[in-house]
Amino acid sequence: MFKRVLVANRGEIAIRVMRTCKRLNIPTVAIFAPNDSHCKHVMVADKSEELQSDKGIIPYLDIDAILEVAERMKVDAIHPGYGFLSEKAEFARKVEDEGIVWIGPNAKAMSLLGSKLDGREFMESCGVHTTPGTLKPLDDAEEAKREAKRIGYPVMLKAAGGGGGRGMRIVESEKEIEQAFESARAEADKAFKDPKIFMERRVIKPRHIEFQMVGDSNGRGYCLGERECSVQRRNQKLVEETPSCAVTDEMRNDIFPRIERALEKAGYQSLCTLEFLMNVTGELYFMEANTRIQVEHPVTEMVTGLDLVEVQLKIASDRDVSEELSQARPKGAAIEFRVNAENPFNNFFPAPGRIEKYIEPSGDGIRVDSHAYVGYMVPADYDSMLAKLIVHGRDRQEALRKAKDSLDRYTLTGVKNTIPYHRLVVRSQAFRAGHYSTDFVKEHPPAELLKQESFSTFEDDR
Repeated sequence: MFKRVLVANRGEIAIRVMRTCKRLNIPTVAIFAPNDSHCKHVMVADKSEELQSDKGIIPYLDIDAILEVAERMKVDAIHPGYGFLSEKAEFARKVEDEGIVWIGPNAKAMSLLGSKLDGREFMESCGVHTTPGTLKPLDDAEEAKREAKRIGYPVMLKAAGGGGGRGMRIVESEKEIEQAFESARAEADKAFKDPKIFMERRVIKPRHIEFQMVGDSNGRGYCLGERECSVQRRNQKLVEETPSCAVTDEMRNDIFPRIERALEKAGYQSLCTLEFLMNVTGELYFMEANTRIQVEHPVTEMVTGLDLVEVQLKIASDRDVSEELSQARPKGAAIEFRVNAENPFNNFFPAPGRIEKYIEPSGDGIRVDSHAYVGYMVPADYDSMLAKLIVHGRDRQEALRKAKDSLDRYTLTGVKNTIPYHRLVVRSQAFRAGHYSTDFVKEHPPAELLKQESFSTFEDDR
């Protein structure tokens, strides 16, 4: 397949990619910033190289430095993981220009769907509805005020160059526009080297539903089911599950063929996630496409039995995956919990520090993807996620029981983390009933959840 793959990332996703490569007997190369030499992904890789960057940016964003390592290590493919440069068409194009295989969509398809603005316009042309908003970047705060008046408050200011909640602001009235616009633009520029901001109408109490898509090397698109990602803080996901309690078979039969045709029309190959908001009446509005592997991809793997990194590798090496994708049928239910080094009892404030004790749960239908270990110094420089706990059951109730048991057995001390909050989430009546929206964390903060009597037992699952 490939002689050597460089993983252009760090932490959990780098290890995740390397695990599949090792199973397929593909040697891997890790890259690391000068202050990351202690990280687990450096130890897991077959070879590792420090990034030499003098551009005053995060080394993992230095395309030239990464390509220099790739040339020196004679790799024939690069996997970008998620975050950092994973959705930068410029990076994909330069990799391809160097004669190295980009494990992901080609730069043209990435530019089309990966651009939040071009992607919105394209999906509309495919008969997929988007939230009302702008199709071009906003020039300044004054234009933002005019557009907000046209669209109607409340609105969302969003970064055109990336996601994960960065460069995103909710605006309730005109007096908030100027400050929100400037702070969103500054954050977008810092996170994505792209200050462009656009606007959408804010959907009240939506559910965040996304669809795992794959475009194969024959030009055919596949939908592997949906994921619900509504439990969020600061517009960043905390809990993801599949299937969604809110999506019916009738809705699936309607949306799956349309988004599969859209992927085919885009000439898309590799993994892709299409993200939607669902309003209170069940209407779906396309938000954006993520032209990479997602943090929450393991829940789809658990219910389909597929290794999505292996699917990426096969498509990138022009192997036929049509049979395995056509036969993939989701079975059961899976839930993923992001274990972040942050204090949920202090507004999820980041909590860097040294891990003192770390014990992962294990068992049938239980998976942990992690880069944590005893003694690991959690930095303040990068995303706070340390691990992902994923559980799979025959149905949602069994998955919830496994989640409760696994979270109760998950030990992580030395840094504040989100495990205590997840223990409350799986015991909350709203989550267990599947009745929740993206306002879940705001409506069910830790202090409030602790007051609910249902936390002492798990009656509904007896």
